[in-house]
Amino acid sequence: MRGFCGRMLQVFFGALLAVVPCCGAEQSTGENILVLFGANRPDNREMLDSLEREIRPRVPSPITFHEAYLTTNYDLKRYRAYTDSQAQALRHTYGGLGLDLIIAVYSPAVEFVIQYRDKMFPDVPMMYAGIGIEAGKEWKDWPGVPGATFGVGLRETIDLALKLHPDTKRVAVVAGPDWFWIGEIHAELSRRNVEAVDIISNEPSREMVEKVAALPPHTVALLHTTITPVRSEFGGRELIRGVSQIVPTYSAWKYICLDFGCVGGAYVDEQENAAAAAEIAARILAGERPENIPVAYTGELRATVDWRALQQWHVPDSALPAGTLVLNREPSLWERGRDYFLAGIAVILVQTFLIAALFWQRARKRRAEAELRTSEEKFSKSFRESPLAVIMTRLNDFQFVEVNEVFQEQTGWSRDEVIGRNLLDIDLWVDRNQTGEFREKLRSTGSVRDWEVEIRKKDGETRTLVVSAEVIDVNDEVCALSVATDITERKQAEQALSSVSRRLIEAHEEERVRIARELHDDINQRLAFLSVSLSNLKQGVPASDASTKQGVEQVRQELNELGNDVQALSHRLHSSKLEYLGLAVAARSFCKEFCGRHNVEILFHDDNIPRNLAPEISLCLFRVLQEALRNALKYSGTQRFEATLEGTSSEIHLSVRDTGVGFDPEAAMHQQGLGLISMRERLKLVDGQLSIDAKPQGGTTVHARVPLTPRFESQHNKSRFAR
Repeated sequence: MRGFCGRMLQVFFGALLAVVPCCGAEQSTGENILVLFGANRPDNREMLDSLEREIRPRVPSPITFHEAYLTTNYDLKRYRAYTDSQAQALRHTYGGLGLDLIIAVYSPAVEFVIQYRDKMFPDVPMMYAGIGIEAGKEWKDWPGVPGATFGVGLRETIDLALKLHPDTKRVAVVAGPDWFWIGEIHAELSRRNVEAVDIISNEPSREMVEKVAALPPHTVALLHTTITPVRSEFGGRELIRGVSQIVPTYSAWKYICLDFGCVGGAYVDEQENAAAAAEIAARILAGERPENIPVAYTGELRATVDWRALQQWHVPDSALPAGTLVLNREPSLWERGRDYFLAGIAVILVQTFLIAALFWQRARKRRAEAELRTSEEKFSKSFRESPLAVIMTRLNDFQFVEVNEVFQEQTGWSRDEVIGRNLLDIDLWVDRNQTGEFREKLRSTGSVRDWEVEIRKKDGETRTLVVSAEVIDVNDEVCALSVATDITERKQAEQALSSVSRRLIEAHEEERVRIARELHDDINQRLAFLSVSLSNLKQGVPASDASTKQGVEQVRQELNELGNDVQALSHRLHSSKLEYLGLAVAARSFCKEFCGRHNVEILFHDDNIPRNLAPEISLCLFRVLQEALRNALKYSGTQRFEATLEGTSSEIHLSVRDTGVGFDPEAAMHQQGLGLISMRERLKLVDGQLSIDAKPQGGTTVHARVPLTPRFESQHNKSRFAR
């Protein structure tokens, strides 16, 4: 009776403790998956995490995972009451959740669910995971139940052990009474002619460790047992640690080997196997019938070893097969202190860089100082020996800082006399107002080019200089460096040449007037007299002599045309309209005559041109108009021109434009023709300027601008009073 009651209490409490849910049994939305483990192994949590991580991305709806564990020490048939109580506990805990899938992990859980599914969770589909089969062996699965299996690398683990310990004479098979796998181990060792020493026990014990210790040398151990203690304080972990301290220990089951002192074995990629199981689960949750889904198999094995065990048994890395995964490798000195080493190297590199930069900066400074000294020496030598006058003054007050010998020669002032004084102190510039203008332009632009100025030497002589200046910094003080060229002789030569040019042009104009008057007053009158005489002669010819009359008439007409040509030539040489009617009328008349004579079109326009314009200006612009139109007719290739005369309070502007082939003005100035040169020289005599806007195939515009200066106005008034 006591035995029966004790057994019933054991069954009752075993059933309560056998089922350990990870979540409450409340109804949840989405998909509900129960993961039932057939053994309490240390890698169960890793297995569950892998399944969750792989299944969730494959299923669009939310998923709630529930986990439970079976106690598998009892035979399902012998202890039927115990297993029945486990099934009832599972149904009570999870029956109201509306499970969508059961995943049985390990063989005991698969067999338990197949036996009790109709009682616990009818019509709920199931699958399995974590089922290992010997690599290369045929798998006889459970009909209608899909799942994911993986290869157990039994022969590969044995080959690894024999490779790493080539002097092995025997293998201690440390296992529980799992006769299927023990038989497989014996078969593999027999094929390799290695002695198998069985150390078999229902439960791990110290006696098993002592038996291993009693074995002769050249022995390795092959483990096939559980590491979870059931009824004894000395369990699987203690067994593995004890054996692995005596002989090199290997196992084809990763979860009972690594991290407990074993060397290692050959194992599949657990993540890949979890992914295969997740794919099957997703297909079932999507509505596919389980019986239509094939079993997935993960069979690619990889040798995996613990570096600490390799060191314990003096196994070199060179003995490992290619591609072996080495775990728990002790980091090298570099790996342990890599961050510190890198930081130290970085500091050293930075310091090296800074030191190099300092040396480079020092060398650069020395080089710059040497270049500066050389530059200063060159500047000083150039300053002293320059053939031009060189002056350095302060910009704010034009006080002399330094002058060269040429300046002293040109001005008569010695260096000691001018240093510390300014331009106004020695009254150097004749026009004192130019000093302020020069300084303002230098301040605003930073440089001045070709500034023409008259200076008064110390002895009172006046000279003309062309000054160019640049703002420079000398010892943190803004100064002006000026270079002056004496152009007095050149100006005098230009004035003499201008006077000669003026006299030549005036003589030319006087000769044109004389010839024009002779043509008009003498030759043209005589031609007119001859024409009248021929008319009288024609009247005296008899009517019967028609041919003579016709000949006389023809001669008279030709004589009239000759008279017209002589009169036109006289007007071109000297326009009386220019003298009596003014520039605008004369220019318009010339354009009209030019159009008739050459069969071209000229669009003429004048605006605000005074009639009492100085004769020099009128004659100059009239001649420029004549020359510009003749050049346009000759070279432009077009028959249409524009001529414009515009007057302002300060100048008269003449422009002649065509839309012809254009030309290069600079190249034309160096050719043998005198047209452009004569126009420019004429304009110089009246202080005018000639400019040409032209480019090949872009047309040409000639601009002539003459200022209305008091000099010509006074000369014009004098000529009016004289008349």
